[in-house]
Amino acid sequence: MEYDGSLLLMLPSFRRCLEDDALHAMETAYGMRRPDPVAHAPTAPTTTTSKHLARYTSWKLDPTKIDALVQAETKGVAALARVTSTHCEPDGRAMELEFYASGKRGMLFVNKLRTALVKVQKLDGHGIEVIEKETKWLRIVNRISMGPRLLGAGDGYFMCEFLADGVDAVAFLQAPSTSRGDALWFLRSVLYQCYALDRLGINKAEMSHPMRHIIVVGARVVFVDFEKCTYGRQRRNVTQVCQFLSSPRIVAAVMAKGHSFALDKVRAATKAYKANPHSATLAAILHALHLA
Repeated sequence: MEYDGSLLLMLPSFRRCLEDDALHAMETAYGMRRPDPVAHAPTAPTTTTSKHLARYTSWKLDPTKIDALVQAETKGVAALARVTSTHCEPDGRAMELEFYASGKRGMLFVNKLRTALVKVQKLDGHGIEVIEKETKWLRIVNRISMGPRLLGAGDGYFMCEFLADGVDAVAFLQAPSTSRGDALWFLRSVLYQCYALDRLGINKAEMSHPMRHIIVVGARVVFVDFEKCTYGRQRRNVTQVCQFLSSPRIVAAVMAKGHSFALDKVRAATKAYKANPHSATLAAILHALHLA
């Protein structure tokens, strides 16, 4: 099969040109449709509450210390003020934001209706380019239906969709409600998206250990955290994610769903792809993983 066709299906403009029956047939042929996601029970508790805040509270810290952990420095606070003065909730009310998560360079805040996620810089010394860079990459990957949908951006912040009820890659594969068909759909989707990045010459980084950077929500597999993306000659996304898919934890999770593959064949196919990133060498990886 010519797997460059999967790239066309990631383009919204191409999808709009197809009749529903033709779109359904193409997605089915490439294994890009999740088998009845609505029929499955939730794979994990919803992500609408802050795990970071719950962790800080469990440490029994002084309230002033917790307040310091959930607040950005001056520039981030100013950016949040610009968000609330510029954007409204979907129902027209003034937007209110609360802490959701903290990383090395950025802090995440979610609106009350749990529809939007806002990222600002965490420390003044990190520089606004951290936010500007990720905004740029989200705009690029959104054009091929990748990443959380960018809802807005401004001085020192960007706002994207909040992936409510999303679960990370490992949790999804290990969930009792995830079927073998779901697992195969997930593996294909991850490889197709990595191949799309390779074809565009984009290195996402961290794809060899992307546990927190791949989220499954409904019938979508969504890559998140694009702040480390770069353009480069070496195309590493597929080869890196194959390391992840060949890790003991993922192999065990997939085997528990009744699917298996020979690691030596996967490694050989990955090596061939690294030497010549192409639709044909991607096909060899998919065959080695018994996904084609």
